[in-house]
Amino acid sequence: MAKFVGAIGTSHSPPMFLEVQYWDKHAEIVDRKNEELQSPRTGRITPYEGLVQEVAASDPQLLEQLTPEIFAAKYERMQAGAQRLRDITTELAPDVVMVISDDQEEIFFDDNMPSLSIYWGESWPLYPWKTHRPGAHPLFNTFQNGWGDRELVMPVDAAMGEYLIGGLAERDFDISHFRYLRDEYGGSVGPSGFIEEKRTRAPGRKGMPHGFAYVAKSVLDNQLIPMVPVFLNTCYPPNRPNPRRCFNFGAALRELIEAYPSDQRVLLVASGGLSHFVLDEELDRLVIKGLETNDRSILENLPRLDTPTGEIRNWIVAAGACQDHQFELVDYVPTARSPAGTGGGWTFGQWVRP
Repeated sequence: MAKFVGAIGTSHSPPMFLEVQYWDKHAEIVDRKNEELQSPRTGRITPYEGLVQEVAASDPQLLEQLTPEIFAAKYERMQAGAQRLRDITTELAPDVVMVISDDQEEIFFDDNMPSLSIYWGESWPLYPWKTHRPGAHPLFNTFQNGWGDRELVMPVDAAMGEYLIGGLAERDFDISHFRYLRDEYGGSVGPSGFIEEKRTRAPGRKGMPHGFAYVAKSVLDNQLIPMVPVFLNTCYPPNRPNPRRCFNFGAALRELIEAYPSDQRVLLVASGGLSHFVLDEELDRLVIKGLETNDRSILENLPRLDTPTGEIRNWIVAAGACQDHQFELVDYVPTARSPAGTGGGWTFGQWVRP
C-alpha cells in the first residue's frame, strides 16, 4: 500500500519573494485598493484608512515594526523557512505530492464554485504569473519569482486522483472533479458575504492556480514530481467548508492514501495562509497552538476565516490527516508592511511522526 510520509505547510504570499525596497510601495499600490481587508479587531471588512485609524488607536507599537531593517530581517527568515521546506521535501523523497490549496478567481467563478474538488487530468500547465507584463511596476514582476518563472507541464497522478474521488464519495463527501483545463478562464464573483460588489475578470490563459504553482516552483524547485491537486473553496461564500469538515476531510484523505494499492511515497502539502491581507497575529497564534497541541477543538472553532485568511482551512486538512504526527513549527513571521497592518502571518511547518 502507499506510504504516507507526512505533511508540510507553507504560506505562498507575494511579499515572501518581494524585495524589501518594494514593501511600502506594495502597500501604496495594492493594499490601498484592496476590498478584502478584514479588521482583526472587529472581524469586519474595513477600508485601508479605517485600519490606519484602528492601528493608531489600539496597536501603535505596530508602527515601530515598519523599518527597512526589520523588513530585511523578516525577508531573510521567510527565505530560510522556504529553503527548509525544500530540504524536508528532498529528505522525504516523495513519489507523489498531494497539494491542498485553493483558487482565487483564477479558474473558478460564480458559474461553478465547488466546495471540494480534485483535478485528475494526466498533467496540467504552469504559466508564469500574469503580472509579469511590460510597463508594470517592478514589484509586480517579482511576484513571478514564487509563482513560477518558466512554463512547465507538471505531471498529475490521475489514477490516484480518480481513486480518491471515488473513495471520498463513498465516505459521504460531495467531491467535485475536473479532468482538463480550458484554454481561457474568466468570470465574476459576488456580491456575497464579505464581497460587497460584483468583481469580474476578463478571460485569459490560466494554468494551475497560484497556490499550486507556488508548490511547483518554490517547494519542488521545478522538479516534475507528480501532483494530486486537491481544491478547497477557502474564500468565497456561501459554500466554504467549515473547519470541522476540513479536519474530517483530511482524515479521509489519509485513510484512502494508506489503502491505495501501490508502493508510492505520498507527501501532503498545505499551501496558503495564515492570516492575510491584514496581519491577525492573535488568530495565527491560536492556529499554531491548535496544530502544536493536536487540539481539534481549537481548529474546529476558529474565528475570522473570511477573505484569503480562510486558507487556514488547508492547514486544518493537513492536521486531520496527521493526527498521529506532531506539528513542528519551522518559523512564523508575523509581518505588517503598512500603518494599516496590511501583510500577513507567513508560516512554515512540518508534521512528523513522534
